[in-house]
Amino acid sequence: MNKKYVFAVLMLIAVFIVAGCGSSIGGNIIKDEGSLVKIMDEFKNLDGLKGKEILVFQDVNMYTGETGNRVVINILKPGTDDEVDNYEYRGGWSKARPVQLSGSGKAIDNCIPLEQLDFAKIPQVYKSMEAQIKDIEGAKIDDYMSFRFWQGKWDISASAKSPRAKYFADFDLDGNLKKFKKN
Repeated sequence: MNKKYVFAVLMLIAVFIVAGCGSSIGGNIIKDEGSLVKIMDEFKNLDGLKGKEILVFQDVNMYTGETGNRVVINILKPGTDDEVDNYEYRGGWSKARPVQLSGSGKAIDNCIPLEQLDFAKIPQVYKSMEAQIKDIEGAKIDDYMSFRFWQGKWDISASAKSPRAKYFADFDLDGNLKKFKKN
């Protein structure tokens, strides 16, 4: 068989494999601009959510790194004021899973409309964290960030660590640094 022919066939197979990987987002969803926006646009269009107001309950956790890209979100089940469903993104969105709640408060009191969380801000927060830790020897940003409801307010939480210490930062929903501290 002709070597050029074999090479061409192998190249075509490689192209089909790469193209056939689906809509899974590669890279680093915390750092790469547009990745989280695309993932959350997919979420808003899931059956049962499309066209409805989506209220986020307590937090949205975003992971990257060795375990792959992942988003975990709890939302108030549309049409209810005290039932929460969990969804997880790992190359695609899971079906809704009920969340068992505890405590005496109402779930709706710990919610924010999804449209108020700007996922395009996460890469900006990442860059801000890079600036905060640039002079700390061996410091590295953790593979995790979150939008969270904490002490009655919503913010963005990020962290980093070096061989000698851990660092935590809180940002407002516009991506502005509120607090950076060594733990």
